[in-house]
Amino acid sequence: MRPLDAVRTFLRQHDIRETAVTAALSGGADSVCLLHCLRECRDFGLQLSAIHVQHGLRGEESLRDERFCRELCEAWGIPLTVVTVEVPQHTGSLEEAARECRYAAFAAHTNGYVATAHTASDNFETMLFRLVRGTGLRGLAGIPPVRERYLRPLLQVSRAEVETYLREHSIGYVTDSTNLTDDYARNYLRHQAVPLLQRQNPALEQTAAETADILRTEEDFLADAAEHAYAQALQPDGSLRGLRMLHPALQRRCIRKFLEGNDLPASFPQIAAVQALLENGGRTELQRGGTWVCVSRGMLFLEHPQTAETILQIGKNCLYPGISVEAALVLREDEEKFASVHKKFTDFTLDYDIIKGCARLHSRQPGLRMIPAGRSHHVSVKKWLNEAVPPQKRQRIHYLSDDSGLLWAEGLGPAAHAAVTEQTQRMLVLYLHQIDTECT
Repeated sequence: MRPLDAVRTFLRQHDIRETAVTAALSGGADSVCLLHCLRECRDFGLQLSAIHVQHGLRGEESLRDERFCRELCEAWGIPLTVVTVEVPQHTGSLEEAARECRYAAFAAHTNGYVATAHTASDNFETMLFRLVRGTGLRGLAGIPPVRERYLRPLLQVSRAEVETYLREHSIGYVTDSTNLTDDYARNYLRHQAVPLLQRQNPALEQTAAETADILRTEEDFLADAAEHAYAQALQPDGSLRGLRMLHPALQRRCIRKFLEGNDLPASFPQIAAVQALLENGGRTELQRGGTWVCVSRGMLFLEHPQTAETILQIGKNCLYPGISVEAALVLREDEEKFASVHKKFTDFTLDYDIIKGCARLHSRQPGLRMIPAGRSHHVSVKKWLNEAVPPQKRQRIHYLSDDSGLLWAEGLGPAAHAAVTEQTQRMLVLYLHQIDTECT
């Protein structure tokens, strides 16, 4: 489909009129094409603007992209916001970290809708990438045309059609040199796998777009059916009854919702392990030292381990198998020497003199809250775990409390009232070791 026709059709279908729309502008062909098409849709009454996120990852080339976007928007009379971000260290790929920074910038610096320039080519690559890595129906459905306030008007347009449009209108653009290499997994698929597949089907990207539309529709239907089935099965105590009578597709979706709602891992192997229990009953432990998932008399429920707790000793402490928590008492004058040896010193250091009564090292307990050092408001441990800690790690977090309440949480650091100050004379330092044997 021609880009301008696709954008007009998209705006009509989703009734996008008389509203603010900010185009995400990288300077590449796709985003420039999208911005031009939105500019041509004046009859829709859009309050059009653009945003460029400057990652600074490619040195002079990144600065070139920013200059291009500024000059383009000035020539076209479109307001532009440039946001400079620093991409942090990330457990995943640099691409994923940069993407998270972009969407954080969109959230902080835009109002109304944000239009991104994902094309049919991007959508097929996403579907293929997810298929290679493993996914379900929702993943195979590719990129949604609308997600919350994010719009993808070019999803029915191929990259080749974008480039043709720009040539016909004599519009320039910049090229990200990293897109030309095979260093990233997505680029490898784009340059190596996609051309081979297109030899078998030259209309591959359009076919994939149609398939994605079918899958999204069926995913929506199954998601609604699963929500209804889950609501019917849910008991007042949080258990589920009657899953065995459901179609296997609905069983899996209900099990995934149950596991995720209880902070348990919910990848395919875990879901399959629980589904296997529906026929004959039994129980399975999805992570070592964690909660047991049980099926008995047609009921799916959890068995929680008893709360682990031990009185904190100076020296070695063991709450979970395979982990030792070393506690050291350090005088203030020895702080600099000690900090040079142990990393993340402040995150694991408390004011020993403020401890009231007995200090206890323990596992997660209901209702844990504290004001972390450096913050001014209470943080719910449950909410923090759900937002910041992977499910597979939540069951083995260490907490330290005294008679006054929570003093320290592994990953959150000390409570504000337990943080080391200029008045601190003695410091309690905690540091964790992985051990091969059980500690006693």
